[in-house]
Amino acid sequence: MMDIPNSDLMSLLTLSQSLPLDGEFTPVMAWSYIRSHDRYNELTVADFEKLIEALTDKSRCYGFGAVLEEFEIRDALTSIFATKPEGYTPLPFF
Repeated sequence: MMDIPNSDLMSLLTLSQSLPLDGEFTPVMAWSYIRSHDRYNELTVADFEKLIEALTDKSRCYGFGAVLEEFEIRDALTSIFATKPEGYTPLPFF
């Protein structure tokens, strides 16, 4: 997998926020949304695999690239966090 510098991701995020989207997110906007979730630090590798599985078929092509509906991302996160007790703290990665 390719590592993309944070500065490049931020540039993509800034550019994508200028697109005329109504309740839709580009992939970089979806990533930012997921990372800004209050319980983001509770997500495990298995949780990310579930997110990928849940969202892969939800993306569609728009004139400039892929988009996802905001509610699809929110619903996928809600489903994952519903399986975790409130205040769950995973073991740190080593």
